[in-house]
Amino acid sequence: MTGLQTHRSLRLALVGIVVAIAASVLFQVAQDGWVPLPSISAYFYSPARGVFVGGLTAAAVALLALSGRDAESILLDVAAVFAPLIAIVPTGYRGRAFVPDDVLPTVRNGVGVYIVMVAAVAVLGIVLAARGGIARRRVVIVGSIAVVTAASLGVLAFTPGLSRGFPFAGGVNLHLIATVCFFAMFAAVPLVTVFGGGERPSSVYRRVYTAVAVVMVAALVLTIIAAIRHPQTVGVLIGEAIALGAFAVFWTTQTIERWRDADPPSILAG
Repeated sequence: MTGLQTHRSLRLALVGIVVAIAASVLFQVAQDGWVPLPSISAYFYSPARGVFVGGLTAAAVALLALSGRDAESILLDVAAVFAPLIAIVPTGYRGRAFVPDDVLPTVRNGVGVYIVMVAAVAVLGIVLAARGGIARRRVVIVGSIAVVTAASLGVLAFTPGLSRGFPFAGGVNLHLIATVCFFAMFAAVPLVTVFGGGERPSSVYRRVYTAVAVVMVAALVLTIIAAIRHPQTVGVLIGEAIALGAFAVFWTTQTIERWRDADPPSILAG
């Protein structure tokens, strides 16, 4: 398989992951008599957990694999840092700031694995950068964010005293932070595509990307407000669904735009 074919397959896989998560949630909503939970993240506590966790983990791998030589790729790398955390560190159970005792061991196990994987990928990135296989700037920026995130999470999850309130130590919702950071990176990608210093897309694509960015920012604001002020309502679910749908539109459109590009900027490391 050529680099271009791999690039196409990874882009299509990400669209498929979004569809799979949406289908899993919709199927569960139907099973529950069309009474939705307050957020997509709340389906962690439902039979949809497997697809939800697996989809986000697969998305992180695909995002890292797609990373290349442009600014968009760095944003996708940072999104990949936070994608697994949305799955590993769950939202509060039934809208309340706690995770059931029978779920916490699974959460801490996931955090431990996350720390190990971040360390392994960081070391690999340093080695590849030293050999010229990856841009040093990418390793420094993304590696620093990943290491700080993993270290902070480890302190909160395993330090005696602090770990008692995990993942809501000090009233801070770690799941919400990871979700906001994840979608913020996705909202920034179309803006970089339109206004960045690289080759600019045609006017039609620019309009689509700009509209998507505006919608994603609005959805992100809605999600934050709903999560803080109205966690028991479906406001977060609506915000997450809009943001996820907007990203799917952007990603599908950009995949079409770059389908015949023999050397897309996200195919090679610089």
